[in-house]
Amino acid sequence: MVIRKTLVKKMEPIDTYLMYCALKAHFGKGDYDYVTYKGKTKIKRDSFYKRKDRGFFVKIAKKYDNPQDYFVSNFIKNKNGYIADFNEANYESWKLKRQGFFDLFELEMKPLVDAFEDLFVVKNGQHPKLLKEFLGGRVSLETMIILDELVGYGTHESDAWNKEMGDDIVWNDLRNLMDNYERFLTIDVKKYKIRLLKLIEESK
Repeated sequence: MVIRKTLVKKMEPIDTYLMYCALKAHFGKGDYDYVTYKGKTKIKRDSFYKRKDRGFFVKIAKKYDNPQDYFVSNFIKNKNGYIADFNEANYESWKLKRQGFFDLFELEMKPLVDAFEDLFVVKNGQHPKLLKEFLGGRVSLETMIILDELVGYGTHESDAWNKEMGDDIVWNDLRNLMDNYERFLTIDVKKYKIRLLKLIEESK
């Protein structure tokens, strides 16, 4: 799994700010799609100079050739997406996870595959086991997205979780985050499918 890149030259602070605004809109509750619109929004460039937090964007522009990865890694951790709350720890943790994610996927799934189908069962509108594993920190956001790519349990309107938990705030927030984050990922579905099937077979 890799993150999709947007190739840009070294950015000026004002352009870093505009990228931040576009990504904040993408990860917000609206229907703006950063990838589709290539980061373009109706935000006026002059609005940058009215912000008291301009210093954050100056530092980010100096440090990163392309701050997209930094922003994405923080938006998936920070629901409100305020720049002052973003930090390098989230970015470094995200980079390490990305570099070894195939192994992490196996590590997270190995304890769960002996009853794989039960992971997705929703009973009486209650959270299924897979969602509980995620909320408990034992399954990552990336694994949730990959399993949805493989099984199709949740992010589409016709999927089972939406039918059974359509009014659940926790699931709706997670579904939106998964959908928004997935737009920045390129997933080798075949590779993960083969590994998952092997884990299931080995558990028998």
